[in-house]
Amino acid sequence: MGTQQVGSAPGGHPVYLSTAALTCEAIVPVNRVKPHTDFRAEIESGLTKMLTIGLGKEAGASSLHQAGFSSFGVVLPAAVKVVLSALKVPFGVALLEDSWHRLHSAEVVRGESLLDRDTALLEKAWELFGALPFAEVDVLVLKEMGKTISGAGMDPNVTGKFPYEPLPSPTRVSRLVVLDLRDDSGGNAVGLGAADVVTERLRQKVDWGHTYANAMASKSLGAARLPLVASTDEKAISVALLSVVGDRTRAMKVVAAVNTLDVNQLAATPPLVPAAQAAGYQVVEPNLEARFDQDGLLASIGSLEFFAAGEVT
Repeated sequence: MGTQQVGSAPGGHPVYLSTAALTCEAIVPVNRVKPHTDFRAEIESGLTKMLTIGLGKEAGASSLHQAGFSSFGVVLPAAVKVVLSALKVPFGVALLEDSWHRLHSAEVVRGESLLDRDTALLEKAWELFGALPFAEVDVLVLKEMGKTISGAGMDPNVTGKFPYEPLPSPTRVSRLVVLDLRDDSGGNAVGLGAADVVTERLRQKVDWGHTYANAMASKSLGAARLPLVASTDEKAISVALLSVVGDRTRAMKVVAAVNTLDVNQLAATPPLVPAAQAAGYQVVEPNLEARFDQDGLLASIGSLEFFAAGEVT
């Protein structure tokens, strides 16, 4: 985590770089270009962000986030110019993924073209982005969240639930239920605050020290708030369903998915099927029911598997 200040960004925010990176003869960043979870600008997540906030480690991330996400459209391009004057970056490798989270393309980008290509590739990333095919959802149930799924634990560009401030999203979700925290997240549950209901199982896996450190570095304290906690999967989903307001005579719009990276296989209630079909989805198993075990663990919804007996404690 050792860093050294190499300059300043607009607003007087120090730009830090990894001391290890500063000893290298050259740096070649390799990173996905994708929509960011907390702001909109010509450049969001990509090579620019990794050279500034990534190579800046915790000190650099905290310093630049102090500017606020609304300023990142100006701060990040300015900060990367400071970085490029301190490091030799002959080229980077920009990766684009499709909606199946598979590599779509890889592009070698010259160091002097990083800003321009980050901008152009972000437009392509939005075209490839895997979003839910629904405008309105009453309850969205996710099996899991975690840092290996999204920097925000679960991508708010999918859920429509932004922990920092609301941004345009193709889907509006009234209630968000999250059942588990991935073990490879190391206890970091940042983004938890965007959920409405979680399980006791998930709560017990949270390392609050790691989660708070992430929230403080990004200056997004709401991302670390604890939602309502239910004892089982079944109760968590029931609480969410019972808390939805509005016309109780209409059929509920409920969607279940494994996580926000995998939105190509969904379980959805009948009112949502036409929208899914219009977006290119196929109905492979009609008239399904959620299957819970005797302890309220959600086992599966048809072939969409959640938790096998003995998988969780």
